[in-house]
Amino acid sequence: MNSLRLNILLLLVASSVELAAQSSPQAWVRETDVTTGQMYDITLPSNLGGPFVPTLAISQAGNTFQLYARGTAWDTKVYLLDTKLIRAYSPAAAFAIDTEDPYVRGDVASGRYVKRTRADRPYSMRIEVSGLVPGSSNQAEKFVYFTTHGTNYDKTTYSGLNKTEYVIHQGENVGNGTINMSSLFHELTETQATKACGEMKFTMVRYAADGIPDTIIAQPKIEVWPVASASVEGITSNQVFIDKIPLVIFHYNDAYPDSRTYAQIYPGPAALGTVGTIVATTEHKMGSHYNPSSGAEPITVPMTLALGVSNLSTYTPKDGIYTIEIITETPFFGRAPERLAVVSFEVDAVISSRGKLSTAE
Repeated sequence: MNSLRLNILLLLVASSVELAAQSSPQAWVRETDVTTGQMYDITLPSNLGGPFVPTLAISQAGNTFQLYARGTAWDTKVYLLDTKLIRAYSPAAAFAIDTEDPYVRGDVASGRYVKRTRADRPYSMRIEVSGLVPGSSNQAEKFVYFTTHGTNYDKTTYSGLNKTEYVIHQGENVGNGTINMSSLFHELTETQATKACGEMKFTMVRYAADGIPDTIIAQPKIEVWPVASASVEGITSNQVFIDKIPLVIFHYNDAYPDSRTYAQIYPGPAALGTVGTIVATTEHKMGSHYNPSSGAEPITVPMTLALGVSNLSTYTPKDGIYTIEIITETPFFGRAPERLAVVSFEVDAVISSRGKLSTAE
């Protein structure tokens, strides 16, 4: 019966109609499906009425229940004592959250799942509400209410453990129908929006009714991860090296959980879109897309790490200008490369050679 909690108690009260015990039913309820017209008579437990279970499933439009009773011994008339219309009330909500990241954790069908996005990227949401009774005067039958909460994660552990949840949007009444929202951005309370780290939780609640308290009927979440950043330690812009390049450290901050990040080097000044040579040991892959054959459970939160390279001079065999870039690829922008950091420097071994020749002379 569409999860309908129906407990009809029709009580025949002694009034102008006095009921007498007879072999044939003295009181009964006629149930009629308003939609199909199907009808069924239900005999009550006693002449004084009592609780009963409807025979027909309650339709969305409703079923009518008509209470009938016979007269006394000399009165053979049948009297209609009461009529009630009972409608199905089984609110449901379905959420579809779309981001550029295909990742999903949990059961989408149940409405309790987790999607994720990056702090600078939009997402869209579609909400379908059904099972309510639009014309009802009862708020619980007419609406469900929708709230949005946020939680800011610890930026070191990327965890919301022991973090305080706060209200972003207070409860809004929602009736049957479909709501489409596009080009949405996170609303976490972060001073620097692109570095937001946390989750937004969307909750649809059935109002308390029929002895049942407020009940969550759907509660999806979207994780929001900060935009990655990077830096190169050991080389400054326009620096000139006349000897071996010393240890260089590549810092990757907040690398997205589905990403490929690496340092590349190429001759000449910086030119966005140039494909260079990947510096060995600097490539860092996260997620099943970039590690399809790995049997390990993929990491589901960002990472911050530092990678040292001591043989960078092997990538600069000739004098001239070189450029190092730190690149990341993610589900966003169709996994196109995004430059996180860039530094150009010069190698001039001739100066060093001249100095050595001069000393030898």
